[in-house]
Amino acid sequence: MRVLIISTPVDTHFLPMLPLIRALTGAGHQVLVAGQPDVTGPAGAAGLATATFGEAFHYAELRRGRRPEGLRPIEVLGRPPAQQIDGAAQMWRNHAPYFLYDYLELAREWRPDLVVSEHMDYAGAVIAKVLGVPSVWHRWGVAPTSEFMLGQTRMWLGPLCERLGLDRVPAPDLVLDPAPPALAAPDAPPAIPIRPEPHTGNGTPWTYTAPPGRRVAVALGGYTLDLGGAPLLRRLLDALAEVGGVEAVVSAAPAHRAAVGTLPAGMTYTAERAPGLLFPGADLVVHHGGPGSTLGAAALGIPQLVLPQLGEAFVAGDRIAAAGAGLTLDSAESQNDGAGLVSAVRTLLEEPGHRAGAAHLREQIEAMPSAGEVAAELEQLTLRQEVTA
Repeated sequence: MRVLIISTPVDTHFLPMLPLIRALTGAGHQVLVAGQPDVTGPAGAAGLATATFGEAFHYAELRRGRRPEGLRPIEVLGRPPAQQIDGAAQMWRNHAPYFLYDYLELAREWRPDLVVSEHMDYAGAVIAKVLGVPSVWHRWGVAPTSEFMLGQTRMWLGPLCERLGLDRVPAPDLVLDPAPPALAAPDAPPAIPIRPEPHTGNGTPWTYTAPPGRRVAVALGGYTLDLGGAPLLRRLLDALAEVGGVEAVVSAAPAHRAAVGTLPAGMTYTAERAPGLLFPGADLVVHHGGPGSTLGAAALGIPQLVLPQLGEAFVAGDRIAAAGAGLTLDSAESQNDGAGLVSAVRTLLEEPGHRAGAAHLREQIEAMPSAGEVAAELEQLTLRQEVTA
């Protein structure tokens, strides 16, 4: 089976598909990843065949916008309303036509049996329909695109699909959802579950030396620090120091460390970002609500403190808190309150309730179908397509 993988140009949209891709290649299937350098770079680093189109998208620069220097998005705009979070899909709807014809030309030459794309990429299902092969969407977080926004997307892309000879904008044949039941959106369009796996990258797993109970992984994400998050990280580290006895690994690129300052005793910087390398062994993960961090910590059964700054990260924080697996501070005031940070960290490290909630999430995830099991289901999907054709 030949599988074409397509992703919007954001590495955190692509990386959740890696376990499935590895299961496919491990089963002997051929995989080709198409996209802009933001995606084909990580795919190439994972040893996958790639086809690169255009230049890097630089998503972080787009998110920066005209924000005043030194202020985080949450300090300028506050928490976005639900409609605005869902409306982020409009950007990727608008982006879809830019490379669709390039991808289609590639697909006609390479002749895939299946097209897999993440759920914000709207080109994959169109290409698959033109070629007469099945398509799959792979969600990457806990905030799937709503039916309303999907309807808006189909209306927008209708004329393009008509030019390609399609009578309507196609929906995927199958949708995969890595969110466990306690984190899944109750009104999400139907999907089949796929077990999320923390991304490990190519680095070396972090080794905690302190005894269990005070081990903390801090991973606020590159976008948070790029968007004025150094003071927030400084407050968080000071809060960890005030709680006392904490060993922390702090993910931050070297370029941001001068703004954050010298780390308190027992804390160490790392440039590593992969949850599968930083989170195992931790008693608490503090992160920004990104999909890799949220589902990675959930898969490992670790309580979470979520400090969202943008978009769907607020939804991730809400779901973690509602599941009893952690806390979220979703306002600039709460994130900028040092005493509040101390209280949140102390609660998550010292009170057992959230550990139980996190353990429940891990149990739910372990019961979900593995990437290998889903890969076998995709084989059957292509066989059924051949029979009906």
